[in-house]
Amino acid sequence: MSVFNGAILGLGLFFLGLQLTGQNMRALAGGGFRAAVSWATASPMAAGICGLFAGALMQSATAVTFIVVSMLGSGVVQTPAARLIVVWCNPGLTALAFLAAFNIHPFVAFWVGMAGIAMGSIRKKPWNTVAGALLGVGVILFALEQLGSGLAPLKEATWFRDGMELALSSPWQGFAIGIAAAAILQSNTGATMVLITLVESGALGVTQAVPAVYGTNLGAILLRILLARGLKGSSLRLVRMEDLFCLFSGAVMMLLLVIEDAGVPLVRALAFHLVSSDPIRLALVFFLSNAVPAILMTPWLPACGLLLKRLWPNDPAAEPGRPEFLTSQALADPESALDLVNRELGRLFSLIEATPRASGSADEESNESPAQVQLGAAIEQFCVRLASEATLTHSQSLRLQRLRAWLHTLRHIGEAAGELSASLATLPPEALPSADPLLNWVRNAIASGAVATSTLAQDKIRAFHQCSKFKSPEVRSLRSDFEAASAGLTGEARLRPGQVLDNFDILAWLLHRLSKLLLKNSTLS
Repeated sequence: MSVFNGAILGLGLFFLGLQLTGQNMRALAGGGFRAAVSWATASPMAAGICGLFAGALMQSATAVTFIVVSMLGSGVVQTPAARLIVVWCNPGLTALAFLAAFNIHPFVAFWVGMAGIAMGSIRKKPWNTVAGALLGVGVILFALEQLGSGLAPLKEATWFRDGMELALSSPWQGFAIGIAAAAILQSNTGATMVLITLVESGALGVTQAVPAVYGTNLGAILLRILLARGLKGSSLRLVRMEDLFCLFSGAVMMLLLVIEDAGVPLVRALAFHLVSSDPIRLALVFFLSNAVPAILMTPWLPACGLLLKRLWPNDPAAEPGRPEFLTSQALADPESALDLVNRELGRLFSLIEATPRASGSADEESNESPAQVQLGAAIEQFCVRLASEATLTHSQSLRLQRLRAWLHTLRHIGEAAGELSASLATLPPEALPSADPLLNWVRNAIASGAVATSTLAQDKIRAFHQCSKFKSPEVRSLRSDFEAASAGLTGEARLRPGQVLDNFDILAWLLHRLSKLLLKNSTLS
């Protein structure tokens, strides 16, 4: 096999291994990561430890960042803990680079073979996912072995040595090469592992590779800029926190390199002092290039948050009909995405109004306000995407079905509220004050239902169920008072109170039905 063919085969397998590992690692992270993130809110140290393990497990700071963004939106984690997790996932993702640095090549073929057999024969989750993740790691190691053996003959070629010396003649050129390599591979770990392979094959020296390693963190910034489109507020600021860390790490490590080149022993000298193997030295440099900036940045995270808030403030002019929590990025984490649907349903509930208005002021087809129609359609579209694009467990599929049922019930509630509003507008002005107690009951039930739907807290659901009982003595008294106050109406107007009560009964029944659905769900949980 020619050098070119060997290098292409190695790179192709490497990309395949990265994809296999990323997909299966994220699937494994699922509920366990959510539980760890909830635990991480206990203390800053817990959040940092959670970030380390998340980075080691998922092998992608971008993946960790966007999953934490979803959890931040759903209320699972608060902003201070989220910042720590995002910053400290970077040292954690260096774990795979150490695996590539050790001489385990005799076992790679066995590893790939056994993991492939396990993945093909085991169907039960999560063991099939574990096998897939192990196969991905094995393919990465096999690809690096193939790439190293393919490029090894090049170290004897004069043109290759001259080209490498020219490209890496300046630390800043090496730094730029590291950025480009990580941008192409969409992984700073992947770029560093390729550099380790080149060092191991003798095609590249450790000293030349160090500035390239320092540049790898910056390679994914452009990808995150593209992926963060549509995010706003605290979610966008969390993504920018990871970008800020990458910029800070690159600046700090290059400053340390300049100082070290001036004769002060620092990171590179420490790596040479601690270990004798060149690949492990480079892996250690990679770890330090993430750990040192994380240590330096941690005390200043609150100040960084204030800076980011000035640069990307909250949007004060957000449209009521636009989703506040639902984003395409949330689809990567189905459990958090379902939590976000809950919160968005609460927003939709709060948009429902029962106020005297002309029938033409609502949407002609649905009697809902335009904001309700727009937000309801956006929630439905997100649920469809979640069902078709994400891999849902059985329990997640059932939960999604319940959420869509609640959405349809909310739409019916919006329709009924619109009908009630239109019928109230037909009452004579002198009869409107007698309808205020009925409207107050509806508004209280809607407010209670919005909180219950958004939070799914059992006490809030019970409170909603209690206050929406439309056959209670309180509601019967309200109806009787309204009928008595409207008894003096004459002519065509005397029929209007009956229409109002009919629409009120329909709306009250729908509100109570939704409360029963929520209560049943909380009992099942």
